[in-house]
Amino acid sequence: MRVTHAMYKTCNASLPLETYTTGNDSITITTQGHHFYMCGVPGHCQGGQKVDINVPRTPSADVAPTPLVSVSPPAPAVKAPAPASNVANSKKSHSVLLGLAGAVLFVVFGSSMILA
Repeated sequence: MRVTHAMYKTCNASLPLETYTTGNDSITITTQGHHFYMCGVPGHCQGGQKVDINVPRTPSADVAPTPLVSVSPPAPAVKAPAPASNVANSKKSHSVLLGLAGAVLFVVFGSSMILA
């Protein structure tokens, strides 16, 4: 149920502003400020089943919005070379793959780490 601030503070459910009874209710809040809700079952509000939803004032139109950051698409996949028959070529191909994996990780995660 939606209640006044005074009713919220004292868990007074005697004259709610609005009631919801289906157990599957949804509420759309369209105004700024505090909106107080509590459970009307005796003892539930005192047990903490109440909520104060504060909708902040929206910024004025003269404030410039924060620019959106675009993230580059991931680098194209690179096919791994065919397995080499000797150990030297195998180590070399592993180094190349490890380097490519590191570059892809940097492109994907590095830009978001820099922006954060």
